[in-house]
Amino acid sequence: MRKPLFVGLVLAVLTLAGCGGGGGGASVITSSNGSGGGSGQTIASPGPNVITLTVDPGPNGNAVDIPYTSVTLCVPGTSQCQTFDHIEVDTGSYGLRILANAVDTSGNPFALPLPLETLNGTPVDECTQFVDGYSWGPLATADIDISSESASGVPVQVIGGSPNLTVPSACASTGSQEDTVSAFGANGILGVGVFPQDCGSYCVTTAVNGYYYACPSGGGCQATTLPLAEQVTDPVSDFPTDNNGVIIELPSLGSSGTAATVSGALVFGIGTEGNNSLGGQTVLTGNSYGDVSTDYNGQSLPYSFFDTGSNAYYFADSAIPDSCVKQGNWFCPGGTLQLTATNTGQNGAVSTVDFSIANAGTLFSQFPTNAAFTELGANAGNQSSFCPNQATNCSFDFGLPFFFGRNVYVAFYGALTSAGTGPYFAY
Repeated sequence: MRKPLFVGLVLAVLTLAGCGGGGGGASVITSSNGSGGGSGQTIASPGPNVITLTVDPGPNGNAVDIPYTSVTLCVPGTSQCQTFDHIEVDTGSYGLRILANAVDTSGNPFALPLPLETLNGTPVDECTQFVDGYSWGPLATADIDISSESASGVPVQVIGGSPNLTVPSACASTGSQEDTVSAFGANGILGVGVFPQDCGSYCVTTAVNGYYYACPSGGGCQATTLPLAEQVTDPVSDFPTDNNGVIIELPSLGSSGTAATVSGALVFGIGTEGNNSLGGQTVLTGNSYGDVSTDYNGQSLPYSFFDTGSNAYYFADSAIPDSCVKQGNWFCPGGTLQLTATNTGQNGAVSTVDFSIANAGTLFSQFPTNAAFTELGANAGNQSSFCPNQATNCSFDFGLPFFFGRNVYVAFYGALTSAGTGPYFAY
């Protein structure tokens, strides 16, 4: 789930986006300030189930705290392929989406003639809604290679691939349209959250505004149901092996809490290879939404999550000033705050998280010298519009700053692992 990631021209130096770039195969444990991993942390060595995860300023040169990797897409059953870097890795969404105007690693524009999905002969488009906007585009099928892992015939979304269609108003209700690389802040997004499909069984039986639409050539897109096998799917769950989850491995940023760029690893599988075993991590199982419960500052927040697609800690705290940056509710304390939150899984496992929040204005003044910050936070505000019980607040979003210095395991829903059946998070 991408959160409000854009700080506009008021800073005159950056627009925060949600994406990043990576290379193939190896995981180099580096950051520009020379820091290594956290205490006791190891990062996977190069291997067939490992690909580099990089935090850098992104394809537009204006991103902070966004992890990227590289993905190869192919026309099914052929060797007609393109490899794209700066694919955002998002543990808060599901499935692969590519921007129609993306440029591959050789500088060529996206040109794959991927077969479009149809439902009873009618093309299917999808609305992907984020807190900060929405994206629109057709569904297609692709073979996907990431490092040495492959999946065949995977449903993907080509964002911006239907420029002549009128976007339904139910889709366009969440803000601005993000159908280009410059607006989206990435060449694509790889959702590796706890669910294999982005909607699941609900969309099999119910036509949901804001998800899938049947779009005849004459226009007039209408919300539609869609079989599970045709929904946008996390390609990792379709790998022949190493398909039960992923591990996000990023080094600590050291005492400064900042770095120009950071390099770590995206590891496929949990307990399937010698490099993805669980050790002494706390395993927190998720509820039916894949979420855990967080206690923070006297608030019980039962729909909390761990989200690399969010570039900050997002939570509600009216006691922390949030007005030093004119656009967005970025936290701006007078000094660095030392805070604590306690997470509880459905299995009763408990984990206490100590974290710091610094002044966002001070942090942003370091950009573009630094693009990684471990103390960035923002006020989530009143969440009653999306809390299931209409509570004022119901979630704590542990964005990318949480992941620095940790190996975070994401087990897929219903998948068997060495630590039990997903969904769960472990760290």
